[in-house]
Amino acid sequence: MRVPKGLRANIRGKRLDTAVARIIGAVQGIVPAVFPWADKIDVESNWSYVWWEQPETITLPTTDENTVTEPATAAEEAALVDGVDTAS
Repeated sequence: MRVPKGLRANIRGKRLDTAVARIIGAVQGIVPAVFPWADKIDVESNWSYVWWEQPETITLPTTDENTVTEPATAAEEAALVDGVDTAS
């Protein structure tokens, strides 16, 4: 389960525990009918919380190699797909 970042909601451990228990119970109830070969269900539970996150985008200097100056021709596109560098 994922709660959207920035959502102002009262999410407590007990609510999460209850939700997980209900999901496990639902799966346990349908497994014998839909997958009768199973002899057990493995459940992995963990709490993931981002304490601090600071994404950053660094713009690199413009060069001939990283700048689109004009639309590619069909031949240039075909060369890229075939792995041939026609610019050299």
